[in-house]
Amino acid sequence: MKKQKEKKNVSKSKEKKEDNYYCSVCGREIDEDEYESYDGMCWECWDDQLTEESEDILGDVI
Repeated sequence: MKKQKEKKNVSKSKEKKEDNYYCSVCGREIDEDEYESYDGMCWECWDDQLTEESEDILGDVI
């Protein structure tokens, strides 16, 4: 006798563990894509940091 494979009735929401991501600078909740794209920061904080670094290097705003 062959055993039939049991089908798992797991909804996608249960399969995907939802993690909350927060900006390392301001603490605002951000999505995973933004967290990974901007080194753990929200877009606004990442942009501010980039602007500050540019000012330090170039002495002027780009």
